Amino acid sequence: MSPAAPKPEGLRARKRRATENAIELSAVSLALEHGVENVTVEAICEGADISRSTFFNYFASRDYAIVGRAVSLPEGTEAFTILDSCPEDLTLGTFRLLFAAIGHNYVNSDVARMRTQLIMEQPLVSRMASATILESASAMIITAAAWLEANPQHAKLDSPIREASLAVTLMHGVITTQMSEWMASSGDTTAEESDFARVMDEYRILLGATPAA
Repeated sequence: MSPAAPKPEGLRARKRRATENAIELSAVSLALEHGVENVTVEAICEGADISRSTFFNYFASRDYAIVGRAVSLPEGTEAFTILDSCPEDLTLGTFRLLFAAIGHNYVNSDVARMRTQLIMEQPLVSRMASATILESASAMIITAAAWLEANPQHAKLDSPIREASLAVTLMHGVITTQMSEWMASSGDTTAEESDFARVMDEYRILLGATPAA
């Protein structure tokens, strides 16, 4: 386990994740069946067997339940501490930062698979998902660029914002590539750093570079 990996889950965390999964499964199932524009918070709550107040404890809006919410990054020095855990690999650092923000390193295969289907079938969902990804990416780029400015000895490019943008874009590419494998499972599957390393090696091969040792 990496120094920045989420801590092992206790019972409370597992129950919270189960509730989150139930909300997302309900939301995406309804969107697939009735069209995203016809999904209501009330219907999602009924499908997930939760109250309206519980729904808003997990998601700020209906759209986030359907396409996934933008991540809230750790505050203060915590984000920098995560990036400090692999100072020579900013792309891996942003991968760790993403899952630290999520609070666990699990991907629900069923939710991911249905969301992919939904994006393919309903153009509006694709635009909603893109907006959420951009919201998360912008926050991560700002944080990574600030870390580079505070730690210029680790910078590889002259522009911190450009280097941070490239690292975050590459990290999202790794997740997009690996998602097809995660979706082949059922229920919760673990997003391992070994998955990240394997895809990064494949990028290096494509670029004619030597895979990492």
